[in-house]
Amino acid sequence: MDNESPQTPLLSIRNLSKSFGPIKAVNNVSLDIMVGEVVGLVGDNAAGKSTFLSLLTGYHRKDTGEFIYRGKPVSVSSPRESRNRLKIEMVYQNLSLAPDLPVWQNMFLGEERRRFGVFNDRKAMVSDADKVLQELNAKARATDIVGTLSGGEQQLVAIGRALLFERDLIIMDEPTAAISVAKIEDVLRLIVQLKSRGKSVILVSHRLEDVLTVADRIVVFSHGTVKSILPNRHLNISDLIQVMFDRKKEATDNAEN
Repeated sequence: MDNESPQTPLLSIRNLSKSFGPIKAVNNVSLDIMVGEVVGLVGDNAAGKSTFLSLLTGYHRKDTGEFIYRGKPVSVSSPRESRNRLKIEMVYQNLSLAPDLPVWQNMFLGEERRRFGVFNDRKAMVSDADKVLQELNAKARATDIVGTLSGGEQQLVAIGRALLFERDLIIMDEPTAAISVAKIEDVLRLIVQLKSRGKSVILVSHRLEDVLTVADRIVVFSHGTVKSILPNRHLNISDLIQVMFDRKKEATDNAEN
């Protein structure tokens, strides 16, 4: 008989809710994210995905609910607390990078390394940024200006920040939306690489084929709730569309009418 306890989730979300006036944007959502797991997050527009992520990242405060990080309840009320307590890094669709600054400054923005507690340690930051970029097989270097880089390379800079500060959970919001088709495969390969390093990833994408390629489980949001959690075994795009939009039910209703 196996007496080992089940694996403790990296992050457990319990009964999470958020309302804006009479609108329940997130309604009683519970979800576990396991260590080294890629979770796809899909749903129609206004399904509640963005608000849910804003609660995880501390940009909005929950009305009710609980965050449990590695088995311990944690309070989160700001983006800084989300990064430091839940070890979450959000890579936004627009990447939220400063195009006129070099790569190293973007990667350390707001979390600069200092000498004697006062002076920015530029040499150390450039060196550490270059090490992470090399690990990601990026062409960019720490002193390159971000605005001169391709969309794919800028994506690596944003993800590099997560690795630099040892975040455990990386949320990627539409990472393939603003890059060329040729670079999409590179991003998906990078997600697999992050998983192999023990990182957990939440992938938000309207490109269902991307989600099906890399996700271990797929969470379907609808009207602020988790409609379904699907193990990604033998799923196809048609399966997801049926769950997201109740197409099978609609077809049956139409036939009856």
